[in-house]
Amino acid sequence: MRDLLSRHRTDVIRIAGICGVLLPVVIFSCLGLSIVSSPWFTWTEHALSDLGIQQSTAVVFNNGMILGGVLTCVFSLGLIAVLSNKTGAYLLLISSFALIGIGVFPETVSALHFFTSASFFVILTLALLVMDITIKQNHFERSIGFLALLFALMAIGSSVLLLEEKGVALAEGFSCFPAFVWCLIVGTKMTLAAV
Repeated sequence: MRDLLSRHRTDVIRIAGICGVLLPVVIFSCLGLSIVSSPWFTWTEHALSDLGIQQSTAVVFNNGMILGGVLTCVFSLGLIAVLSNKTGAYLLLISSFALIGIGVFPETVSALHFFTSASFFVILTLALLVMDITIKQNHFERSIGFLALLFALMAIGSSVLLLEEKGVALAEGFSCFPAFVWCLIVGTKMTLAAV
């Protein structure tokens, strides 16, 4: 029975790790397709969510955010299973629901979109910070914690772009892209460790 439970836990961790690896692939692909299909889009004058209300890009962008949120959700559940301090993983789980909300509530639903979008960026950054400041029990937790801190500082630093009015899309990109790369790295570690 113990072997069966151990094998089940290993399978859950492997699936969660694969979701972490797929997350940036899905997000970057959908964003890339949306931007290529939008000659009007500029990083300095638009928000990424502007892609979610244009007829030519709304389906790809919004569904990409929803799928990315689902992948983040599964990845977070795997982190909850492996981390000794689960607070950061729970925050990442909450941010996954906000990412889904970005796709479900495009800018045309202004109040809900603003709430989900702002929540996503704030909670995602907070999740990365908490991943670093919590007590580490092993090498895996220490290594992902250091990366989380590095990427959280990049996200916080991106807010300078908002103050200088350089464009919301640049700030969004600099705050969330490193986090998605972190998910790829951690997802790879989880997948390989579960083999």
